[in-house]
Amino acid sequence: MKSNKLTPLDELHLEKKRLREERAISGQRLSYQLQYLADNWGSMLTKGVTGSLKNKLAETMENLAYGSHSSVQPFKTKRPGNPFLNLALANLPLITGIAWRITKPAIFALAARKITGRIFGGKRRR
Repeated sequence: MKSNKLTPLDELHLEKKRLREERAISGQRLSYQLQYLADNWGSMLTKGVTGSLKNKLAETMENLAYGSHSSVQPFKTKRPGNPFLNLALANLPLITGIAWRITKPAIFALAARKITGRIFGGKRRR
């Protein structure tokens, strides 16, 4: 009578096959997600920025509405003037962070091109 028990070597082969299949599926999933990001990065960036600005604007409007109905006026630290300029100045760290994330790849690509041009420069005109 023969038993259906696998040898340790057969178990290792099955485990290796299972792990290869999982790796292939994970690679396909990662490839799909990266393609989705590459196709939709502009709309996702726009939605993120506009959502953040909408939240800040709504919060500012709520604070203004609350301050006008209150009998005690809060201490105002904002400068009078253009409300969009005040909003931009209040969110300056957020804006600079977003601007840096957008411009960083372009700066690195330009620097890499310049450096490789200097190192592996072709024929120079005299």
